[in-house]
Amino acid sequence: MTKPQHLPGREPALPKPLRLSAGMPLDTVNGSMVCWRVAWVALALTVAGCVTSRTHVSTPTPDASVPATVSPPPSASTPPAEKAPLILTGKASWYGEPHHGQKTASGESFDMGQFTAAHRTLPLGTRLLVTNLRNGRSVEVRVNDRGPVAAGRIIDLSYAAAQELGAVSDGVFPVRLRVVSPP
Repeated sequence: MTKPQHLPGREPALPKPLRLSAGMPLDTVNGSMVCWRVAWVALALTVAGCVTSRTHVSTPTPDASVPATVSPPPSASTPPAEKAPLILTGKASWYGEPHHGQKTASGESFDMGQFTAAHRTLPLGTRLLVTNLRNGRSVEVRVNDRGPVAAGRIIDLSYAAAQELGAVSDGVFPVRLRVVSPP
């Protein structure tokens, strides 16, 4: 294969140069490189425009007249005097002579003739209305002791309270307790 011969006075034919709008001639290879560069720069500028810088948002300083904690409106809370009475139902028992004269949890001596009771958690001095669910009889007692010790019972009544309820012969009987007044 032989090289093409150039005729004198005649230059070999080169591809036509690419002309940009500014009139600058570029050859085809360089033109495609420039196009890619322009595309990359345009893409980089587009992405940079989408990225936001951190901005500082200032919040107003809290007003000193407004409390830091928010409490519910007064109508949402019920005053203690208007609370619904606590009502419990369960089994009761009574205690009498063997404990008569012994100290109670409140520090006073147990008197089996008084209308008193022992409860595990109610505050000492709480007044309760105790109703015997077998016969409907009720009595008001004051909690002055802790108990009952026996499982499955919610209150131990004094002998006098059990007698008033007609439950001395029953030993263990169903009752409903309603808090009449806290201590």
